[in-house]
Amino acid sequence: MQKEEIKKLDYMLTDTKIPIRLACIKPNGMPSIVSLWYTCIDNKIYCATQKTAKIVSYFENNSSCGFEIAADKPPYKGVRGDGCVAILNGRGAQILDILIAKYLGEKESTLSKFLKNNSQTELALEITPHKIFNYDYSKRMKDV
Repeated sequence: MQKEEIKKLDYMLTDTKIPIRLACIKPNGMPSIVSLWYTCIDNKIYCATQKTAKIVSYFENNSSCGFEIAADKPPYKGVRGDGCVAILNGRGAQILDILIAKYLGEKESTLSKFLKNNSQTELALEITPHKIFNYDYSKRMKDV
């Protein structure tokens, strides 16, 4: 990835608390999209999910992915791209802890307790972006 693309990655990925929409190809050839929490570390995107999640088997079959991180409300802006996914069995709990802090904060909640209680069966999805495109329609949507 080039420096310009890394800036695009930082544009939306660093501080926002919206999920990533992660696209994959199912074994029957049909596309599927899953929304997951994410974090960006060293120009890669990381998610955590349960080992039994269907998306894990999809990426075991085909590691190619598409992704988008974008708000649903105008003005529309975001980042989208494609890449490949590596499944990391040993980093699930670590990435989950980072995601809980990012999305839920440090205050303990029912959801954070539930997630932490099931962290031993989490794995990490490591997305290595190949192409990244950012878009920002704020100027053309200024009166929306």
